Amino acid sequence: MTTLLILGRAGTRTRLTCCGLATTARFLSTTTTDGPLPVNVEHYTSGWCIDDISDFTKPGKYNIMTYNKISPKGLAVFPQDLYNVSAAEEQTNKSNAHALLLRSHKLQEEQVGVAVRAIARCGAGTNNIPVAKMTELGIPVFNTPGANANAVKELILCGLLLGSRRVVDGINHMKDLGSQGLAKERVEKDKSMFGGREVKGKTLAVIGLGHIGAGTARDAASL
Repeated sequence: MTTLLILGRAGTRTRLTCCGLATTARFLSTTTTDGPLPVNVEHYTSGWCIDDISDFTKPGKYNIMTYNKISPKGLAVFPQDLYNVSAAEEQTNKSNAHALLLRSHKLQEEQVGVAVRAIARCGAGTNNIPVAKMTELGIPVFNTPGANANAVKELILCGLLLGSRRVVDGINHMKDLGSQGLAKERVEKDKSMFGGREVKGKTLAVIGLGHIGAGTARDAASL
């Protein structure tokens, strides 16, 4: 058993009692002359042991664990001589990851091992990460705003054209005719049903001029 005496604010004496260093996180308690104080360090009960301290001083690579499928082009920025990158489902020991990369995966606190130093969201939002709890634990959470802005902008323009020309309606109509064996004789007759409208000269309302909105407004103007 190890006992630490700390002189706190205004001369208050605080005693930290650790019942076995290897299980300090589970049994750490604090008492003052005014009574017990609650300490929440439950995050450190995921298996770390003081006996492993020698492993932390050995030269090696940083371990990055990914949730969801991350583009190989994005992962290629991590030099292989410095980083080991692997998917979570391939990991037998998930507690030795130094960083986590994820997209839509709903990250739970118990999935964050004690070795984690940073969490990166491959997208703009961080609502699938317990940011407040990670802040308490001193683990920075990063996002990547604008990384997929061009892809989203192109989908918006695609949807604009598909909707204005009723392309999807026409495809579904022809599929239905095909199932009835009437597609060949009706294709010319029915195409006037899906003429649609031109987008040239029309007014497009763009709410918000971030990476996606600005790109959409710029490219839509050229139409």
